[in-house]
Amino acid sequence: MGVLTVRVDFDEKRRVGLFGRRATLSASNPPGRRSMRTLDPPTLKSPHGVRMSMGHAREWNGITVQVVELRCDPGRAWHDLSSSQASLKVVLEQVGGHVEVRTRINQPSASSSSRAEVLNYVPAGMPVWGYSDDVLGIRSTRLFFDVTRLGSLLGEDIDPRRLDRPRLNFYDDRLAKLGRFLARECDLPEDYSSLYGDSLTMAIAIDLLRLTKRHGESTKSPQLVAWQLRRATEYMTAHLATGVRLSHLARLTGLSQAYFGRAFKASTGLSPHRWLLEARITRVQELLLEGKLPLVNIALDTGFSEQSHLTRVFRSLVGTTPRTWQRERRSPPLVR
Repeated sequence: MGVLTVRVDFDEKRRVGLFGRRATLSASNPPGRRSMRTLDPPTLKSPHGVRMSMGHAREWNGITVQVVELRCDPGRAWHDLSSSQASLKVVLEQVGGHVEVRTRINQPSASSSSRAEVLNYVPAGMPVWGYSDDVLGIRSTRLFFDVTRLGSLLGEDIDPRRLDRPRLNFYDDRLAKLGRFLARECDLPEDYSSLYGDSLTMAIAIDLLRLTKRHGESTKSPQLVAWQLRRATEYMTAHLATGVRLSHLARLTGLSQAYFGRAFKASTGLSPHRWLLEARITRVQELLLEGKLPLVNIALDTGFSEQSHLTRVFRSLVGTTPRTWQRERRSPPLVR
């Protein structure tokens, strides 16, 4: 299944959000990518003193990811956060005041984090409210998922009761970072990698279960056997220019997505997404040395959405631009 995406601008008069990000109304596909079905845009339930200024949504592994910016009126504001699916909300940024999740609007939460980045896990069907006081704006990522499907995604038997209790107004550094990474993937659809989004949502599912792990439960560090590693890397090398899904790599090796991701990293020292990115850059370098194609064609032939996307990734991994790298290696050596 392809990645699903929709981007919505809810304020035509102010296209730059409170947090300095520009939103555009777009459901188009990045160059060279498969067509994508449209998700319903994010909405607010029973809002009081709060409105959505920007919002967009995407889907990986059957997990819907929403990134929204809210603008609040002075004083108290709230909206209904209940959902038919379990959800994890990560508050990424806030301007002014205090933000928390409450089970009753007029009853402060018993637990509260003093950090701006606060997380909330809410089981399906639980009545909860997003509450703020004297806040100008909030930016957050929220994931919606079916707890009963996590077992098949992770390849293990999971007791759904491990996730039937809420965890409100807490902080977890790793989950917060994953939430930020997912928000960036939603913000920059032209840079998307299906494999990266698959890996991030899978990591969040694993970490949610980590929070409920009973004391004494073992954590394995599996590795791929030789044929599994060869099959996975050969497939990625052969599909540099197209989307690679974590679910397909898992099927090729006869493993669950979660097990494959852990085993691949234990075997190579890299996540599947990072390995694929480095393989793409290696192929880019080969094509640059050949000197037969313009950079824009090299970008599309190696799986990047456009030339600027290739340049950003190349600089981050190699430390210089593709043109500079090419020029330095094609120039004749100095004669002393």
